[in-house]
Amino acid sequence: ALALKLSRALMKGSHTPRNFTGCSSDIDMKYQVGYDNMPSPTSTLCFPEARNNPSYNYDFADEGDFIGTCKFIEFERPQMSTQQKEHGGINLIEEVHSKERSSCLIDSNNTGSRPSNCCGGLEPHFPFHSFVICADTQLGVTSQNVEWETEIEYAKKAIQTINSLDPPPLFVCVCGDLVDMQYSFEENKGYSSRFKNKQECDEVQAKQNLDFQNVFSELNPEIPLVCTCGNHDVSNRPTPASIQRYKDFFGDEYLSFWANGTYNIVLNSVLFANPSGAPQLFSNQLRWLEHQLEYAHKHDAKMIFVYGHHPWFLYDENEDTDDLTGLSPFPKEWGKSTFLEDENKPTGFKDSYFAVPKKYRMTALNLFRKYGVNAAFTGHFHQNVISKSSWGMEHIITSSLSVVFDSSGKPKQEEENGRGLRLVEVHLDKATCVASMTKVERSSKKNEVRRGGTINHHFIPID
Repeated sequence: ALALKLSRALMKGSHTPRNFTGCSSDIDMKYQVGYDNMPSPTSTLCFPEARNNPSYNYDFADEGDFIGTCKFIEFERPQMSTQQKEHGGINLIEEVHSKERSSCLIDSNNTGSRPSNCCGGLEPHFPFHSFVICADTQLGVTSQNVEWETEIEYAKKAIQTINSLDPPPLFVCVCGDLVDMQYSFEENKGYSSRFKNKQECDEVQAKQNLDFQNVFSELNPEIPLVCTCGNHDVSNRPTPASIQRYKDFFGDEYLSFWANGTYNIVLNSVLFANPSGAPQLFSNQLRWLEHQLEYAHKHDAKMIFVYGHHPWFLYDENEDTDDLTGLSPFPKEWGKSTFLEDENKPTGFKDSYFAVPKKYRMTALNLFRKYGVNAAFTGHFHQNVISKSSWGMEHIITSSLSVVFDSSGKPKQEEENGRGLRLVEVHLDKATCVASMTKVERSSKKNEVRRGGTINHHFIPID
């Protein structure tokens, strides 16, 4: 009876049914209620049942005692790496029993005491952990949706690489454009599109979505998968309908989670790039974002990481459209472009196409600065670009697992460009890796990142 009450409470306001089985013990997924009782999306890092996510209308007469992050998580004992054992992790991990069921209750309004953390995510267990960033798997892009076995093979190579990592990463995040087909792009092509209508485009997209799920089912089941939506998943001008279609296949389009004392925020950046088709959803997400940053700060997150599809900027946080004069030629695999009728025009994507417009960018960056976000991870640009904000936030654009671009406006980069993935290593300050830690040291100077640790990262080519 208690389990039923807990599961019903968890479903209250949730966007889709959730299955918590198999989540890593160091990943604490949570459901929270935002301002004005606005449901805050969350994810179990598991795909919902494709195209079949009915709304659950339970009777919540007795849920009052269980509002908030109230859930059962079933997990296996994670495998300890040699490095984690050397840091004393073996004693910490003994707190977690194999296949033990534990419940976590967190104040839903984020106004009470520090939440308990039976799952191991909110408090750091190890001074080191890693995660992987992928971007733009974009099934179908090489052939313009004639086939997508090409991208499936790239994704399989990436998954094999990830599965071979030792120690294994805590999670993998795919930063948007999971597939290529999206009706609005074909609609803009007009008569040049080889697809007849929206129904045909939606059918192709559905097949690609399912193939993405099938391919990533080969990921080590001990490694959770986080997906963000890209413009090819929800269109350049997302609408409630296009976003819902994404959610039907992949779950919530924005979410947050704890991982070894760090707070991780996943955003629908497409709404920041163009909120005109869903202004209320954009407003909801923006309020939710500030609420999550406040929450992370209040509960002393050692570091804060943000994930999305669109780069917040390409080279400089203050750049404007007129400053972005570079061009990324269309990939050679496309041959003669079908996008431009005037053959005298350069066949490529302008740099200005890729970054979040300054108006909306600064809204987000001001929040990131206020709460000391340590790093933002994005894709969309199909090439590696590493930069840093004025207050020290690392801004990391990772190249694709599909076609690769090379902009004429890009400054020289230290790492090679190509098709691949990024391994991010998080090193927490030793002083923060104890249960009785004090508040994370914050500099007396304003506009600096949180000082609970550092990150190292490098790009791993798969070709």
